[in-house]
Amino acid sequence: MRADRPHKFSTRAKAAYVGRAVSKWNNRGDGLASAVRTMLNDIRSETGLKTLSKIDKPTIEQYLDSLRERLESGELLSAATADRVSALNTTLRYFGKGDQAVSAKEYGLSRGPVDTSDKSNSREASTAVVEAVYGKGQDDPRSMALYHSLRFQEAFGLRARESLALKIAEKDPDAPRLIITKGDLPKNSRPREIPIVSDQQRQVLWEAKAFALSQGWRSLIPPEKSLAQGKDYAYKTLDKIRQSVGHPEFHFHGERHQYAHERFASLFHAQAGLGLQCPAVMGLGTKEWREYAANATGLSIEQIKDIDKEIRLEISEELGHSRVDVTRYYLG
Repeated sequence: MRADRPHKFSTRAKAAYVGRAVSKWNNRGDGLASAVRTMLNDIRSETGLKTLSKIDKPTIEQYLDSLRERLESGELLSAATADRVSALNTTLRYFGKGDQAVSAKEYGLSRGPVDTSDKSNSREASTAVVEAVYGKGQDDPRSMALYHSLRFQEAFGLRARESLALKIAEKDPDAPRLIITKGDLPKNSRPREIPIVSDQQRQVLWEAKAFALSQGWRSLIPPEKSLAQGKDYAYKTLDKIRQSVGHPEFHFHGERHQYAHERFASLFHAQAGLGLQCPAVMGLGTKEWREYAANATGLSIEQIKDIDKEIRLEISEELGHSRVDVTRYYLG
């Protein structure tokens, strides 16, 4: 990296300056400069990173996860996420970090139609990662907290940040629902309730609560640490562990998708008497899936449509979105 290239962007002015410098270096105009400025401010807001010289793969992935959340919630269009990834890659190359460039398509952030493929982690990868984190946690409370947060993500479909910030010490594992309040720092400060329908979910809550209380913590983040610091530790630790167990493809967001898939099958079984997987898992388009479901259950296409819509609305609420169309990213 050339010494005259600024790598700090702790203020909006510096982000704007870097944007102009990157645009000029790439022989581009104000559009790229604006995209770089927006991207840098996004990264600073999401990850707390203030110096580009310290950017690494876990920080980039944390930012990409935030883009996926904003795309899925409808806050950003695919064109906007693609522009941000392009700006990120151009900026990385400008600072001599081109080896850290990422593929927008690989992360489901490219332009075009909604990516309805299965984005969940394989159970093999999930088991290997969770077991390794648990092993590391025997000597490290923060790693044990990460272990519990991963179990939250799978059991309740929580976002990574929500699984860490949840005030677990105050929750009642025997309640019929997990109530997430503004104090639990959910995305966009939006409260929600998630049904507790299995003994496994209660066990996850009881064990996490017991751990937090034993440490004198309210959540899975040490009281002296901020949410940004908690997330930074989680992403950096996960990156090391998934590499060590041979599953570099594992990502936090994949557990949220897994929850949506399992919840769909459970709710469909309750409605139609058959535990049918969602279109994403089966690799079918919506029309093909409805025809398959109608044949498998003996119900009409219209009945399947109604059941599908009702289930998607429920899952959307549980994920903290409240819009049926958002579930296309999870369920196909």
